[in-house]
Amino acid sequence: HEIRVRILPREEAFQIPDLIRTKINLLPEGIPQVRTVEIVGLDLQADGGTHVRNTSEVGSIRVVDYKSKGALNKRIYIEIE
Repeated sequence: HEIRVRILPREEAFQIPDLIRTKINLLPEGIPQVRTVEIVGLDLQADGGTHVRNTSEVGSIRVVDYKSKGALNKRIYIEIE
């Protein structure tokens, strides 16, 4: 999957429903821009970390465990093979 990184004005980022569910609204008011990272066709997050350009750079992954973190949230543990 292709990875897209964008810098959005705060107001524009707050209009994206997928970002609202990740608690983007907890960002301090003084932050005027939001960096988003999208795995095209899969996920969109507000994120400031380091990312690959394409998921093919990572290789195969294997799910090794998962834990329930509430009614809607799960934590997935993976290993890169």
